[in-house]
Amino acid sequence: MYLGLPASTGATTRRAALATLVAIAPSASYSHTFGDGTGVYFWIPDPLTTALLLLIACLYWRGQRMGADLSAQQVRQQTWFWLGWALLVIALSPPIDPMGDALFSVHMIQHELMMLGAAPLLVASRPSANLVRGMPRAGALALGAFLRNTGGARWLAWLGAPLNAWLIHAVGLWVWHIPALFNAGLRSELMHTLQHTSFMLIALVFWFALLKPRQNAPAANVLYLFTTALHASMLGALLTFSSRAWYAPYQTSAPLWGFSALEDQQLGGLIMWMPAGTVFLVAALLSLASLLQTREQTCE
Repeated sequence: MYLGLPASTGATTRRAALATLVAIAPSASYSHTFGDGTGVYFWIPDPLTTALLLLIACLYWRGQRMGADLSAQQVRQQTWFWLGWALLVIALSPPIDPMGDALFSVHMIQHELMMLGAAPLLVASRPSANLVRGMPRAGALALGAFLRNTGGARWLAWLGAPLNAWLIHAVGLWVWHIPALFNAGLRSELMHTLQHTSFMLIALVFWFALLKPRQNAPAANVLYLFTTALHASMLGALLTFSSRAWYAPYQTSAPLWGFSALEDQQLGGLIMWMPAGTVFLVAALLSLASLLQTREQTCE
């Protein structure tokens, strides 16, 4: 017997069976083929990412069903969660995820969907109660004990401090765009996973510090957002106006899609510079308008 086939089947049939198994089996290499989208692996979702997304959805859905009568605000929060989760699915699934390994511009679209779309929606949804309620009782108790024993509340308060969150977001954004690290994320599955996890975590921290309840310094939110718009736009401008391509793997893959690596980088820089900068500026203006309105009401 060989792979479950009779020995008499012949070498040709065995090779065909082996090729089929390789084609359908999860592979760590499919995320880094840098191809033109015609390969089999290019369009297969990452199994670990898919499992984690489904696990989060199942826990939240179970906790949502176990909840009591909901207020209008809680209904809105549930809607925000599912919208954020859907954007995360779109960003981390084909065609965007594998295309991000072939085109820098698509990689930037993926990051913006995660950091400017999914992250603020998920933070605004306040999902922790439903997620914990959806866990098995033993798991929820173990998580609570772990957080108590490790000072989870203190860490959360530290991360929620605007200056800390601002620094974490700014350093993470700039460091991961250093060519050596970004190239490593394209060539290594482990680094690729670490990069996406880091981007999602720093985005959650950034929006948590901004959207957390009982803000003590609303005026600081305006500065928080304006300065983030400034440095993120600066990084986008550097990518856009650079005279050379920063990321070597795209020099092979971008031409397969009709771009030079430099053209692809310039488009990606514009995506980071214009739409992303606009999101931060609009949020800053809304915060400023809210602050002015609050002060007017106080003065009356």
